[in-house]
Amino acid sequence: MKNIQIFSIVLLLASFCSCQKVINVNLNSSSPRYVIEGNVTNLPGPYLLTITKSVNFNQLNIAPTVSGATVVITDNNTGLADTLTETSPGSYSTHTLVGTPGHKYLMYVNAGGNIFTASSTMPQLVSLDSLYTQESAFRGNSYSVVPVYTNNTNANSYYYFAEYRNDTETAAVFTRKGSSEVSGVISQSLGGGGDGSSLTDGDVVLIDMQCVDSGVYEYYTTLQQTNNQNSATPANPASNIAGGALGYFAAHTSSQRTVVVP
Repeated sequence: MKNIQIFSIVLLLASFCSCQKVINVNLNSSSPRYVIEGNVTNLPGPYLLTITKSVNFNQLNIAPTVSGATVVITDNNTGLADTLTETSPGSYSTHTLVGTPGHKYLMYVNAGGNIFTASSTMPQLVSLDSLYTQESAFRGNSYSVVPVYTNNTNANSYYYFAEYRNDTETAAVFTRKGSSEVSGVISQSLGGGGDGSSLTDGDVVLIDMQCVDSGVYEYYTTLQQTNNQNSATPANPASNIAGGALGYFAAHTSSQRTVVVP
């Protein structure tokens, strides 16, 4: 899913000489933090959870993987606890867990003696009925995607749309919040993802529409805001994981459609 880095810029000295201002800036490194990304869906498993460590801006954007962790995901409704197996460095897979809408899932991770926990409740499924593209009004020869679905009348409906362009997930982050005041069929172009992917003729686009809970929605919303800021010192997204790790743990539904541009 979306890579996370920690940036820290510290202004150490500002001195004046005559009318000329001289600023010396040091770019300090920050301590690596654990980054956890885990998903349980309504689709058949196994489900994956990855553990890496963050890197600084002046390092190669290759997150070190974390091996040897103990990872357990529990279905709080049934009591079934699934201890995940590390299938490749930093990647852990479930065995028997079945994702079910309405169920609450608990995550436990012990990585080098560091304990991280999280919980997420899978909402009821809202299906992505169809998908089409429309030409951008602001950029010539580029397109945006329009998902069509029937909004849940529950005021606490939250959606995240993952975009894949030609089989590769883009950096775009699209979120929406459902409201009982806006029910019925929704067909609104995805925008403000902070990606500028500029879909063009011939692109094959897959949209994975996910119904998420409020904690996961907050993570993606703050990630979206960070992407839109284009700041040299972006803040970290709001994680729903306790213990100091970055990232998220999400129990969500998944409904997918594919469209060819235009």
